Amino acid sequence: MLNFVIGLLLGGCIAAVILCCVQVNRITEYEQKIYRLNKKLNNRD
Repeated sequence: MLNFVIGLLLGGCIAAVILCCVQVNRITEYEQKIYRLNKKLNNRD
């Protein structure tokens, strides 16, 4: 039973870290896209 609880906690922590990394990567992509669109818009003027 103890092995099950430890595995569950460890697996949950690893899954949370992986999901956070994916989310940070997604936010970075959106920020880069916004920056490129703003740059393109400012070059038009």
